[in-house]
Amino acid sequence: MAAVNDQKIGRRQPGTGFGFPVLGGQLLYGRTLVAITAAGMAVKPDHADAVAVVGLSEERVDNSTGADGDLTVEVEGGVWGIPVAGASIADKGATVYAADDNTLQLTNAGGELAAGTLKMIDADGHWVDLG
Repeated sequence: MAAVNDQKIGRRQPGTGFGFPVLGGQLLYGRTLVAITAAGMAVKPDHADAVAVVGLSEERVDNSTGADGDLTVEVEGGVWGIPVAGASIADKGATVYAADDNTLQLTNAGGELAAGTLKMIDADGHWVDLG
């Protein structure tokens, strides 16, 4: 299900972040998946112009009434605790796909972007290497 508010996703080692200008008309929630367009503008992964998932947003950035690049979002890659729909330990190492800004799945049902790799499943959840 697409995010409707900021998410509470566990943090991992900092230091792999990048800033991206946000496409006009976009509201990116905090700690949700972020993709970029071919022009390097930040969008949600299910946006029609998205070409690559780059990580998780550091915080909410609301450029819904702004022009392209009016605001910047800080995005962190790396390993994060994010649920992957239908995943089991047997799927360790599998590519995961972004259905939207808050949903990872094991299959590409038709045009979803590869978001990263399922690194591990343990008692604390699913661990995905993003970006």
